[in-house]
Amino acid sequence: MGLRKRLSKRERLVQLKFVRLLHFLCNGIFFCFLLFGALVPVLAEQETVPSLFDQDPPTRKLPKEKARIFRHNRLTYQESPYKAPASIPSDFVPKDSKILYSTELRSERIFETRESAVVLNHSLSKPRMEIYYETVFGFLNFKVLQNQKSPEKSLYLVEGMNRKTVAISISPDGSGSTVKLFYRKSGGF
Repeated sequence: MGLRKRLSKRERLVQLKFVRLLHFLCNGIFFCFLLFGALVPVLAEQETVPSLFDQDPPTRKLPKEKARIFRHNRLTYQESPYKAPASIPSDFVPKDSKILYSTELRSERIFETRESAVVLNHSLSKPRMEIYYETVFGFLNFKVLQNQKSPEKSLYLVEGMNRKTVAISISPDGSGSTVKLFYRKSGGF
């Protein structure tokens, strides 16, 4: 016992705090080395600014067929139209769709469309197109009134605000699908 000096409680607390501090510093230094070792390979990679011209090659627009328009009184029929009728919500016509036909029936008022219909082709398969439309219904707060699904055809009847009713028919067409939309305002069918 002669070599070891008895320490008071206060000195022992100071010694324990010092030992804990040394232990914390050693662990902290070890952690810093691990972190530095993990970051060195990431930081060693050369960062390059991407070229704006290489990222998005210019898109070539394919020549479109000239739309054929037929009008009689308040009815308008178009073959290969450039866009869908304005009365149909834009989300109901998926991007990159090829619109085959469209019709519009105007009401007695000047700028109001009473009924309109669109037939389009899309590269999405029938099941994916069903998922697309079910998502759109939820997003636009359309109420599904009727839903019928079969391997040959899927039918949806939905109603939106202001008594806007849309009927959608989806059928497979090769690897894609054909969609028929019918829109009517103020009333049922």
